[in-house]
Amino acid sequence: MSVDLRAAAVDYLAGRRARGFRLVGHDRLIASFLDGIDARGATTITVADALSFAQTPLGAQRSTWAARLRPVRGFAAHVHALDPAAAELVPAGLIVAKVTRRVPYLYSDEQVAQLMARCQSLPQPTLAASMGVLIGLCAAAGLRSGEALALDIEDLSLDEALLTATGKYDRQRLVPLHRSTVEALRAYLHLRAARSTPTGALLLGATGGRLNKNTAHKLFRAIVDDCALTARPGCIGPPRLHDLRHRFAVNTLIDAHRQDADVDARVAALATYLGHREAANTYWYLTASAELMAVVSERVADYQERSRP
Repeated sequence: MSVDLRAAAVDYLAGRRARGFRLVGHDRLIASFLDGIDARGATTITVADALSFAQTPLGAQRSTWAARLRPVRGFAAHVHALDPAAAELVPAGLIVAKVTRRVPYLYSDEQVAQLMARCQSLPQPTLAASMGVLIGLCAAAGLRSGEALALDIEDLSLDEALLTATGKYDRQRLVPLHRSTVEALRAYLHLRAARSTPTGALLLGATGGRLNKNTAHKLFRAIVDDCALTARPGCIGPPRLHDLRHRFAVNTLIDAHRQDADVDARVAALATYLGHREAANTYWYLTASAELMAVVSERVADYQERSRP
């Protein structure tokens, strides 16, 4: 049986996406891999081909090599299922890359207020207001910045204090809002209504269209620089917009301890709130902080005191 590798790639990617996988960049990587095979006049996929492709460019980080190998490995398995002679199975673990996560910057309440206030110094009023709402939603509702930027007006239900967020893999979830967040959004919508705009996007850029992700992150970095936030131990690089999501998760856990609540149950609820498919993914956000450690220590001490005969 002869397999048309290009056609097989189209079928493979379409089938995976139909099952809910986004596969960002996989088209380009698999096409580039097949270009290399064609250039050598080969018609089958070998483990050596996959490794050679993955380890280009030389000197790149192992995580980059692993990311390049991942789509090729899946595609090779698909082709192997069609015809074992057309592709060798690429074993797992050929390129071991340790996942290292950057230590998040845990903002204080005062720092969040400072960032939002500094937004008002932006020259365009609508953009200034949009950036303030973006920071507030990430901090108060634990949204990903991309989720906040993708919100449309109809995603808000302020009378019910809810918003509909569209997360990874286009999964939607209802996010309850604190009354202070609702009032801030009402004020923003009043300001926004004063500007006639053809878009239904919630957060607007300087020209009246949806606030662009790259623009938002660039402005946030400038606002952080202006605020000259205090450095935190272990943090490499400037504070990020995404770190506000970490702050939300950590504060949720702190509140659970202070309320003497079931922490595991609270984490399970938090996983749903943050849009995680598995609670295990939520633990990445629960970074140790001095405040969290102090609350945990107090709770342990109280438990030990109550347990004494």
